[in-house]
Amino acid sequence: MANISFLTIVNYLEALSANHVDVKDSFRWNVNEVSGALRSGVALPITLIDAPETQSSGKNTTPLIHINTTAFTVLGKPNTKTGNLDDYDAQNEVLDYTQRICFDFQKRILHDASLPKINGQKNWLYGLIDKNSFHFFKVGPLFSEGLYGYRCELTIKNKVTTEVDAEKWSDL
Repeated sequence: MANISFLTIVNYLEALSANHVDVKDSFRWNVNEVSGALRSGVALPITLIDAPETQSSGKNTTPLIHINTTAFTVLGKPNTKTGNLDDYDAQNEVLDYTQRICFDFQKRILHDASLPKINGQKNWLYGLIDKNSFHFFKVGPLFSEGLYGYRCELTIKNKVTTEVDAEKWSDL
């Protein structure tokens, strides 16, 4: 199995966002963006997708595995303003709403990872989700708009191929 690429994971999470009926927008973001305003022209709720981080794991007697840690954050609810720090009712409404969307994503990811094939094609995600890796937590207020939401972190594991592509090396 080939190593899972950055774009494979990001594109998958973008597709989940595009296909969820309640999510209106999504993009891969950089954490330094949180200090300013949310990007202009986006609608709520929005999914912010983190860049995956990869760490190798394994022992000398077992295959090397890449543990791809990624996350997504769902922020906001249409027509619900959370900019006032003491408006706990609005914040709680948004937190409940966004947590439920995160749980929908979890169910869909687990569903997709259980299918050997999708539309007749080998499914890259099949069997790679660590079911115990999902971690959900509240975020906010974020951005100058004071947005609240829920964040989900998860890991995707895959065996690392040690077969060298000779075309990538001038000395082989």
